[in-house]
Amino acid sequence: MSKQEVKKESRVKVTKKLWFKIMAPKLFGEGELGESYLSSPEKAIGRTLRHNLKELTGNVKDQNAYLLFKIDKAAGSTLHTTPLGYELTVSSVKRMVKKNTTRLDDYFSSVSKDGKKVAIKSVLITSIKIQRSVGKALKKVLQDTINEDLHRNDFATFLANLAGGKIRGELRKRLAKIYPLKEAAIRSVTIIGTG
Repeated sequence: MSKQEVKKESRVKVTKKLWFKIMAPKLFGEGELGESYLSSPEKAIGRTLRHNLKELTGNVKDQNAYLLFKIDKAAGSTLHTTPLGYELTVSSVKRMVKKNTTRLDDYFSSVSKDGKKVAIKSVLITSIKIQRSVGKALKKVLQDTINEDLHRNDFATFLANLAGGKIRGELRKRLAKIYPLKEAAIRSVTIIGTG
């Protein structure tokens, strides 16, 4: 009887879990993005996370934007990431649109200097209703400005420029020459493959 009882006992293998810090890339100030409770750091590689831009920059104006990161390597008790994309909240885009304005949505793809194929969604909002030809001209300037920055920089630097407001400033300056705008924003940037 005692032998049967011994056979029924199953051994539970206890794996010890530890906390691992998830860090932003150097271009984004190497700030802490969060922590993960894991039995081994390798289990986190390939995971993606969405992080509010305001928490990285400390600027309240960035609260409607999110950066997407992918965990790509582990070093000790630290997990390192690479940037994957950028997006504005849907509610913030809706708040931009007012009565008697024209909303111009655009979607196009481009390739960064380091060969990453990127999909970009943008939105332009004019102060009053405009003609279609003006809208076309605005969209072309926006695409040219984004393409120039992407061809000049690798994807991570392009995202850092976007998050830091550098691209937005350049867009506003160039687009104002064609028509005064209420808003010029990049709604999302995502990698769609390699070029």
